[in-house]
Amino acid sequence: MNNTKIRMVVLLVKIVFSLALLGLFGLFMHLYDILWLKPERLRAKLRRQGIRGPQPWILLGNIPEMKKIKSTVAANFPKEHDCASTFFPFFKQWREEYGPNFMFSLGNVQLWYVNAPHVAKEISLCTSLNLGKPAYQHNERGALLGQGILTSNGALWAHQRKTIAPDLYMDKVKGMVNLMTEAASMLVKSWDCKINSQGGMADIRADEDLRIFSSYIISKTLFGSSYTKGIDIFLRLRALTKALSTPSLLAGVPGLRYLPTKNNREIWRLEKEVQSMILNIAKERTKDSCAKHLLQMIIEGANSGNIAPLTYIRTIHSRQL
Repeated sequence: MNNTKIRMVVLLVKIVFSLALLGLFGLFMHLYDILWLKPERLRAKLRRQGIRGPQPWILLGNIPEMKKIKSTVAANFPKEHDCASTFFPFFKQWREEYGPNFMFSLGNVQLWYVNAPHVAKEISLCTSLNLGKPAYQHNERGALLGQGILTSNGALWAHQRKTIAPDLYMDKVKGMVNLMTEAASMLVKSWDCKINSQGGMADIRADEDLRIFSSYIISKTLFGSSYTKGIDIFLRLRALTKALSTPSLLAGVPGLRYLPTKNNREIWRLEKEVQSMILNIAKERTKDSCAKHLLQMIIEGANSGNIAPLTYIRTIHSRQL
């Protein structure tokens, strides 16, 4: 090999090496921007508005500090019945240090904790489309929440809010009192029967009974005469919630939710079952034009909309009914 060829090979190696270095540097800067600069710019905006909070770690946020505070409280378990401070002692400590409104980080997600009633009220009454929902809710809980009012943004959110709001006015909620009273009486009677049958003393799983109590009221209000099917949907939603909350050593890895793991397949199966069950009830409700339960109101409101896509029910309704 002559000197010219040697020099060309050396030059090519240098070029390849330089491009590799530039690529690695570009990747590093991109990750640095996503993982630190972008969150820091957001925190800086909040600090300029007087909102402070604990200093986060890169990648981990305030999770190490939260674990440390919680382990300290667990070692000295408080005697008072303050459940919120017992289970979330870091919120109590940060409220005392930074005030009722403060910011903190869960990994790369920046959160604003609001404990001032007037601020919470102002947020709940805000109709500006600039006030959006965080993307991580839909990314991490999309199978459970879909594109509903808790996760949607912009015109889609405005349409859903306009559709459902009239059925949640105070006069409509007051109309549900008799249903709540009836369900509560049935629950108390079941407890009385159980206590009497066991000689005046019995162990009662209040959490399970109250969960059934709540699902009955919501199902009756939302689905009317089809409330038993609604209760079945709640059972599957509970299983779906459990599957979504299953701990994993790979939690937080980007794109993990798309891999066909055993847990993901279970999530996909439950999601499909819930969709199918809601669709079947929606079909039945459309056949009964006299029924004016909440689900029927939502379907009618979705059908009268002029944006696309509309709501989750609207999407399935137009495609398969």
